[in-house]
Amino acid sequence: MFEDFYSLARTPFTRDIPVESLYNSNAVEEVVSRLEFVAERQQFAIVVGSCGTGKTTAIRKFQKGLNTEKYKVLYVSDSKMTPRNFYKTLLDQLGVVAHYYRSDSKRQLHKEIELLRSSQSVKLVVVA
Repeated sequence: MFEDFYSLARTPFTRDIPVESLYNSNAVEEVVSRLEFVAERQQFAIVVGSCGTGKTTAIRKFQKGLNTEKYKVLYVSDSKMTPRNFYKTLLDQLGVVAHYYRSDSKRQLHKEIELLRSSQSVKLVVVA
């Protein structure tokens, strides 16, 4: 309705806007640079901020800029999951059926990460 009225090509403020079309603020570029630094060194990082500050935009830009032959990105959207479900979610994204018990799934995930690193030279990036 308002797309026609304002002659918009698509609905604004949706999550399916191509990364190339997103606004490039200095703050977002800084976050992306820091995430690239962390990914290269296989460290941990936390992106925090108020609603609408560009956290998701920065993560989308970061993920789009990664070399898919060098990095594998896994995304976990539920912040209140149990450790068992966390391991299961990551293993599912790797295409592996998780063991039932948490400790078995944890060992299984470590094994899969080691396989990715050693045989395929792929670094794992988990976004949660």
